[in-house]
Amino acid sequence: MSALLNRFGVPLGAGLASALLFLLTVKGTPLAVALAYLAPLPLMIAAFGWGMLGGAIAAAIAGAAVAGFFGLQGALVFLLVVAAPAWALPSFALIPNYSPPWRRNLGEARSRTPIGAIVTLAAVFGALAGLAGLATLIFGYSGYEEGLQALVGELTPAIEDALQGVVTLPDGVTARDIAEEVARLAPLATAALGSLALCANLYAAARSTSLSHRLPRAWPDLPSEFVLSRSFAAVTVLAIGAAVALPQPIDQFAWVFAAPFAAAFALQGFAVLHAMSRGLPLRPLLIVALYFCCAVRAGWTLPLIAVIGFVDSLISLRARAAAARRSKV
Repeated sequence: MSALLNRFGVPLGAGLASALLFLLTVKGTPLAVALAYLAPLPLMIAAFGWGMLGGAIAAAIAGAAVAGFFGLQGALVFLLVVAAPAWALPSFALIPNYSPPWRRNLGEARSRTPIGAIVTLAAVFGALAGLAGLATLIFGYSGYEEGLQALVGELTPAIEDALQGVVTLPDGVTARDIAEEVARLAPLATAALGSLALCANLYAAARSTSLSHRLPRAWPDLPSEFVLSRSFAAVTVLAIGAAVALPQPIDQFAWVFAAPFAAAFALQGFAVLHAMSRGLPLRPLLIVALYFCCAVRAGWTLPLIAVIGFVDSLISLRARAAAARRSKV
């Protein structure tokens, strides 16, 4: 009985917890939306600690619970946007003898899936979420501009209420202007934040499962092992180039891929800086200063860190730095 409870009880609880977090979106408050981003976490814990079957059971339970509140359409959205990535990413991370399809004939395989490949998949899921949001905006209102204006109309009163008595807008700037910018950025923001949220949830799920000694793979050294492939770098360059070159609104389709892919390279940039600062006497202070700059000057700092990650994929900055240290010893 205890074995049966351990096998199915935890996935059942994980599914219900995930559904509850997702259902908080109906409140519409910032806290509820933030908690909704944690909806994949229980499903990922179930998939890491109780295997692919445990994760699938948790996802099915969560989907059924969401269907009870939002109907079949809401359950389908949950399964595609939350449950599918939450099940696929841990399952992909635990694949033994991993080898990418284009290198299987070369006889190369790793004991576990590389961190870079996992983050790449998370970025793809984020892009698909942004693409789905963009498609909903277009097809739900019979055109991009029509959908954009409808979204602006919904956002403007909320922004006016949020700013009233708190912030005075500059002359010539209205709440509708802000709503238009938010609406235009919504698909790419959904893609980038979605991919980062998946990565954060995946890290938290893997760490908690590791602490309970149920993680079936050794904990990786993220600063040194997180490397995105050169082919992914090439695709990212193409996506950014298309986003810059294409006219509006066609460029939105490129941005929903460029944004999460660039965010993945920002994560690699952080890994590079963490790895290359090891051994420095002021390392803790430097790390704090780095994240402080990211908080107050994100518009400048994060693109620079993404460039560092991109360059590392091309010329292996960490390997070069490690070789230079060894030559000095």
